[in-house]
Amino acid sequence: MMKIRCLVVDDEKLAQEVLVHHISKFEILQLEGICNNVFELIRFLNKNKEIDLIFLDIKMPEINGTDFVSIFNNPPAIIYTTAYHQYAVDAFNQNAIDYLLKPISLDRFSKSVQKANENLRQKQQFISTINEKDNESFYVKSDKRLVKINPSELIYIEGMRNYICIYTESTHVIVHGTLTSIEETLKHLSYICRVHKSFFINLNKISYVEQHVILLTNKKNIPIGLSYRDEVYKKLKII
Repeated sequence: MMKIRCLVVDDEKLAQEVLVHHISKFEILQLEGICNNVFELIRFLNKNKEIDLIFLDIKMPEINGTDFVSIFNNPPAIIYTTAYHQYAVDAFNQNAIDYLLKPISLDRFSKSVQKANENLRQKQQFISTINEKDNESFYVKSDKRLVKINPSELIYIEGMRNYICIYTESTHVIVHGTLTSIEETLKHLSYICRVHKSFFINLNKISYVEQHVILLTNKKNIPIGLSYRDEVYKKLKII
């Protein structure tokens, strides 16, 4: 059984206790923590990315729940828990899974958990399908050989006039062609990104970025071209 790792975020102790009680009744739910406000929530998520679902209050001091969802990049799935019905439209515009009005009965909570389970299961199936496609190998011709390339092992590709050099975790291959000629093969791979007129990189192989220069896991420095910067930084999903 897939466990749904969840958080409770509410500034009221009683509301926290009700949600913790309800969560304890469902084997599929795994409570990972309780936060009293959005600041605690952000600190928790920055340390622990493995959260699937947040039971999130709306009216809280300084920053409310809907504001958090607006400002936090790619948040986990959200079920809003609130005493106020007037935020429902905003909540569903943010693709919330559900909107629970306090006091929350166990029966209503159960229906919400079912919706969350179905939503997350479909999302996981979609990700699995994408991953299978992303991991499909392809072949390049180098001298008289056809060399198999596993996309997940790619580190970077460098264009050198009429040749390209493909660097992977285990080897490198020189191929006759241009970056444009291989771009069609790579375009469905969300983690392969053109960062310069002469370079494609695997975003998963970045150690860090400093002053528009990328250090890759093989210690290679790759500059980010001026015309590519906006798109590159968007794909980095900076928090």
